[in-house]
Amino acid sequence: MGESRLRLVLLKEIPEDAELRRQWNALVLREEQPQVFYTYEWALAVHRAYNATLRPLLFLAYDGQDSLCAVAALATDPEGKRVSFLGATTGDYCDFLGGAEYREEFLKAILDELKKLGVAEMAFANLPADSITAAMIGRVGALGHHTFSRTGYICAQVSLGSLERRGDAKPVLPRKKMLRRFLNAMGREAPVRLEHARSREEIEAVLPEFMQAHVARFLVNGRISNTARPERQIFLRELTQLLSGPGWVVLTRMMSARKVFAWHYGFQFQGTWFWYQPTFVNDLEKYSPGFCLLAKVIEEAADNPGLRVLDLGLGAEEYKDRFANQTRRTLYVTLTSSRARHYREVLRFRAAEIVRSSPRAEETVRAATERWQRLRKRMGRDGSVSALAWARTRLRGLLWLKCEVVFYEWRGSTTASASPVGSQDLGLQVLDLKMLASAVTQYVDDDETLTYLLRATTRLQAGKAEGFALVDPAGNFLHFAWATAFDGFFLAELRDQVEAPSADCVLLFDCWTPSAATGHGYYAQTVELVADLVRKRGQRPWIFSAAGNVASVRGLEKTGFQRRYSLARQRLLGWQWIKGQTPKSQLAAQDRVAAAPEDSAA
Repeated sequence: MGESRLRLVLLKEIPEDAELRRQWNALVLREEQPQVFYTYEWALAVHRAYNATLRPLLFLAYDGQDSLCAVAALATDPEGKRVSFLGATTGDYCDFLGGAEYREEFLKAILDELKKLGVAEMAFANLPADSITAAMIGRVGALGHHTFSRTGYICAQVSLGSLERRGDAKPVLPRKKMLRRFLNAMGREAPVRLEHARSREEIEAVLPEFMQAHVARFLVNGRISNTARPERQIFLRELTQLLSGPGWVVLTRMMSARKVFAWHYGFQFQGTWFWYQPTFVNDLEKYSPGFCLLAKVIEEAADNPGLRVLDLGLGAEEYKDRFANQTRRTLYVTLTSSRARHYREVLRFRAAEIVRSSPRAEETVRAATERWQRLRKRMGRDGSVSALAWARTRLRGLLWLKCEVVFYEWRGSTTASASPVGSQDLGLQVLDLKMLASAVTQYVDDDETLTYLLRATTRLQAGKAEGFALVDPAGNFLHFAWATAFDGFFLAELRDQVEAPSADCVLLFDCWTPSAATGHGYYAQTVELVADLVRKRGQRPWIFSAAGNVASVRGLEKTGFQRRYSLARQRLLGWQWIKGQTPKSQLAAQDRVAAAPEDSAA
């Protein structure tokens, strides 16, 4: 490296090296604002959990005495063309480590090495705006790179020493009357308290329920939690193992007696308590358990002389602003050798800013983007020819459409379909939110099933239908189905409500087999089990199928369901009408079937 004072070493893994760990963490402690996200343990946990998608580029710089004086934990994408911080998607803050006397020389050396490796673009997210790196990176990047920097996040913080305090030294918290009312409501059996798990054994015992609660909470909000992904679960377990030894990780539960209301997986490091990943039970949302948990944490932190700051991390949530008395800004910095790519990045950001200024425009753009992504996925899965054929069918349906829906009534179990259920020891379970969260974790890579589970969560919360799942002895979900009152049911295929043959009719609907479980007859087995359960309750089970859905029709033909009648929707240039009539008694339905057996249209 010529006249450089530094000897640069590049490693493409995070080695399990006790001496490197000691020297690396010594650099962290010399930072003006040390962060747990900068530690050797954090980088090692990321490497262990995300090695399939992140390829580490660990730059180590040694001075003339061969002492470690600078560290940069970076990573490339699988193609090796884009570099980011190794902890960019897991850490609230990311930075280069090393004293100010080495930082600029270190940055230049890294950029030179990345250029030799053919890296065309660098994206450094969550870089603290008050870091010395932020002040240097634009100057260093100007040497052969186009640099663009913008605000990433405004992180809310609570400076514990600046809190207003009462006469008894307790902090004055916002909405104290509401807080007291909510805590009293949740603590009817016993006072609400915080319980902390700090050892590896204690945290690992609680971690599964925390992760399930986090997935369930996101489901209720119409999103898929990253905690559902296996690599994220591995990451949390690795962090627990690596950080529990030095006492940097703490999993907090807010409880009354043995009942848990909320969880928080966080870190205590060098005087800062990091608010990293909280969640709470959904049926107590009216008591704001997340708000109460944070208030209790602040009260406890304020009594701890070893803590100075409660850092509320990334994300601009309103509840954080109620407590914050200071902020810290992070940057998203890109460097590229391509002028065209640089200006494309700038234009994309400016356009996004304009769109975000108008909620209606943002909603329109988001919807269009989702449609385009769905089309790209379909093309990638089925090929462009098949995707275009699907698009033509959708377009033709806007002009002329005929859709026939066939209704079937349950007449009793059949030996052929009942036998496999017993032989495979499969069971029918009534769905709840915990089960849906477990199903999300099982099918986290199946986009269509995730969409179904989000829809199922909304329906479960509405409370107007009952969900069921066919489950094997290992707890795997094989099929899902729903049942609700027949009369007045809105049938999407007909775009209209339907009448029931009688008041005691229950309609099975929205059945779904995940792609990994297809081909085993689970649909037929599930609807028979649900129908049998409904009949035992004294009600009449019905089900429907589009006449053109060959798989569904064949599945129903193997069960105790029998065809009774059909309704057909026709549409021409926006005008639609329904042909057919719902029979008002069982006898009328039987007469209709006997008189017109040829009407069982495909």
